[in-house]
Amino acid sequence: MNRITAARGAVFSLLLLSGLLVWDSAPADEHAGAAYVPYKASAIYAQGETVGWNVTLPWTAAPANYVIRQNNLAEIGRGRIRPGVPTKIEATLDEPGMVYVEVTEEKPGAKPRALGAAVAPWKIAPSVPAPADFDAFWQAKLKTLRAVPAKPRLMEKPSERDGVDFAILQMNHIDGKHVWGQMAKPRDATGKKKFPGLVLLQWASPPYPLHKSWVVDRAAQGWLAVNIEPHDVMPDQPQSYYDALPEALKKYNTIGTRDRDRNYFLYMYLADIRAIDYLASRPDWDGKTIVVMGTSMGGQQSFCAAGLHPKVTAMIVHVPAGADANGEAHGRKIGYPNWDSSDPAVMKTAPYFDTVNCAAHIKAPSLVSMGFIDTVTPPVGIWAAFNQIRGPKEAVPLSESPHNHVATPAQQEAYTSRSAEWLKTLVAGGKVFERADVPTPRTDENSKLAHEDLLAKRTRGQIDVYFIGDSITRRWGTSDPQWADLYANWTKNFTGWNAANFGWGADKTQHMLWRLKNGELDGVSPKVVVLMAGTNNVGKTSPSGDAEARASEVARGVGALVREVRQRVPKATIVITGITPRNDNRDVMPIINLANREIARLADGKSVRYININEQLADGESNLLPAATIDGLHLTAKAYQHWADALKPIFTEVLGPPAAVDRAPPPTGDPSAKSAP
Repeated sequence: MNRITAARGAVFSLLLLSGLLVWDSAPADEHAGAAYVPYKASAIYAQGETVGWNVTLPWTAAPANYVIRQNNLAEIGRGRIRPGVPTKIEATLDEPGMVYVEVTEEKPGAKPRALGAAVAPWKIAPSVPAPADFDAFWQAKLKTLRAVPAKPRLMEKPSERDGVDFAILQMNHIDGKHVWGQMAKPRDATGKKKFPGLVLLQWASPPYPLHKSWVVDRAAQGWLAVNIEPHDVMPDQPQSYYDALPEALKKYNTIGTRDRDRNYFLYMYLADIRAIDYLASRPDWDGKTIVVMGTSMGGQQSFCAAGLHPKVTAMIVHVPAGADANGEAHGRKIGYPNWDSSDPAVMKTAPYFDTVNCAAHIKAPSLVSMGFIDTVTPPVGIWAAFNQIRGPKEAVPLSESPHNHVATPAQQEAYTSRSAEWLKTLVAGGKVFERADVPTPRTDENSKLAHEDLLAKRTRGQIDVYFIGDSITRRWGTSDPQWADLYANWTKNFTGWNAANFGWGADKTQHMLWRLKNGELDGVSPKVVVLMAGTNNVGKTSPSGDAEARASEVARGVGALVREVRQRVPKATIVITGITPRNDNRDVMPIINLANREIARLADGKSVRYININEQLADGESNLLPAATIDGLHLTAKAYQHWADALKPIFTEVLGPPAAVDRAPPPTGDPSAKSAP
């Protein structure tokens, strides 16, 4: 093994070994018949974890060379692969980032095969801070825009779709320019119906016509839809019109790159704001929903539209461009708009139009995809932008996908299907829920601080029993003084077994999954892991949708947690505790009962156990007894004793009797209490 220390403190390992190849369901390379099997199907790794692929070229192939790069830029390793010889390609990063590999056969005209992986991507931060006057700059520009009357003009055209009205849209813009686009809506003979709004924003290219179907098809789904042309050109002309446009316009990404007041993207972003203002002014808008959506440069525009316009209620973007434009000087490959990293004036201007800085103002639910082998919009910048979003957010990592224009449908299926689910929910006026089995970080500051406390906690003692859960778990083993009686019960029951509590209040399964994937179980080898999760996925509000479907979603989240624990500590006994009843809304009890039935099926009676204490806590109608709850949800010391009584026989079986000395780390508390007066 060669160990290489690279710039910026990153440490990498490179290993080339022969041996048996472990085959799995990973797709074979369609060009060479080679197999590239990632160590982790998700392609997402923790800091310090070995990133790798098992690679085998067929005997008939030429030898191949591979190059490993950090963040698509700095070379951190290389090697050679012989045909028929199983080979490991490996790298280890000690900081958040991306690993990008190119494998190229030694033959004329060979095209490289790309491989990608992420290391602690939820920790990737922007390369440089936002300009101090970012907000003031944009507020002044928005004021300038709104001082210009929009005077929207609709030129009706045949929609060629039953039940849909279609028109070309033109509006006034600043500096005598125009905003062009398409408008489509469901036909309404009464003139009284109202519809949710959808703004579609376009990808990068020399100016091109907008296809009518892009907006008409959305209107047929129920949207009041606008598709905005990113340039001051008509959207419905023959190709000869676009071919004859000035050459400078075809290279628009180079216009005004050294002057924030003349930057081409200033006009583009303000055109998007004008479109949102227009939708919000229409009497047939429902007054509730405006979604912005785009791919590549359209995703870039969507980020800044969502960050600058408070009426945007959701953002759906695919491999967005324009992220972390200053990254090249900080060891990160930048992508489109490909601004000149060597020009200080360009780099000083770029942050005003960078998605990472717009993202910090986004509070709307956001769906963001990133292709791990995308060289047009490299994923490291997209992660940096995603991590700045302040509202609910969901990442769609596409581990085998290049940029959308060269990717296959299969490589982009995760985004295609999930964005369709979001749109279907939003057009019906529903709320998009995070997926229970997709790791999702909590974005509030107190949860971030709690995560840091728990990362430190795992290193401070011996942990043989590891509790993971939400507030029901947390209160049992916390140092918070208001729960001193519960902690007394904890110590009475578990002292000598080295039990540590890693619960955190309000966590859903996806949040716990994120915590486990981001260090809270790293370096820990518990013999027993106790898991209680799911009540926050159910929630206290009245259920909407099919109870069985909602219960299955919760069970999938618990199943994902079980699989994550099993992967990280394969020898541990996992004890799943059924979701306890909720008195705060009786309507959710069918979901809890159905979920518990599915969760119970995760157990095998040996390495995975299932316990349910609800009969001890509740009456025959699943109402928590007064002696068992303090508020209709959280438990009393008496209720926790029932839980302990169910756990202790398992602890004794696996660990033996409790020792005379306990070496567990000390309990942690609510970080917000540290700064309280």
